[in-house]
Amino acid sequence: MSGLRASIRLYGLVKNLGSSDNPNRQPVDILCTVNRLGGKAIRAFVSRLDAELMARSAGFDDYRVIPLRTFDPNGFIDAHQGWLTLHVCCGFVAPAGQSIFHQGVLSPMGWYVYSETGRWTAERYLDFGPQMAELLQTTYDQHRLTGYNTWLNQLDDATTAELNWHADEAWQQLQTLTLPNSREHCHALFDSVDNRWRFAATDVDLYQPHPEPLKQGALN
Repeated sequence: MSGLRASIRLYGLVKNLGSSDNPNRQPVDILCTVNRLGGKAIRAFVSRLDAELMARSAGFDDYRVIPLRTFDPNGFIDAHQGWLTLHVCCGFVAPAGQSIFHQGVLSPMGWYVYSETGRWTAERYLDFGPQMAELLQTTYDQHRLTGYNTWLNQLDDATTAELNWHADEAWQQLQTLTLPNSREHCHALFDSVDNRWRFAATDVDLYQPHPEPLKQGALN
């Protein structure tokens, strides 16, 4: 196994290709996005809940949430001349004065991470350093969710039934969500303690093309 291990939790959305009895030993599509220059990046969610909500909003019924530490990125890396590009996603964005659903689909907020890694092996490890951890914590603090990372740690070990319960609660609220009356772009995170969505202003780049799967990755 040469999974994409990293210094922070990351989840992706994959769809099985083929009909193997063992879903962990067949090729998959992995959900990607495209930057302004047309380059593809793997959508990497720091939250299992965010990944599940993304799948629901986009109608990806055939996709499932997996830890990226179980995903072999070599197909992607080979197709991009040794480069690994991730779109590290945390929560969702809504353009000023608009719905959180952009053309009917949630738009994850995230930051592009580029790394010239070469061939990925079981010994490889992607270290984001303190910058990404600080960036995420600042994001949580802006939503008055200082302990949000602790909840995400707990969510890592949640059963499928527990994850679905949280997703149902968050999804139900999304249908009737009223955004703050603001001229600024908003960033939304789901507060599981108060069972509601929280918002903070963001200057994030809102260029969000439709996500698309990339037929390069494979689980080994």
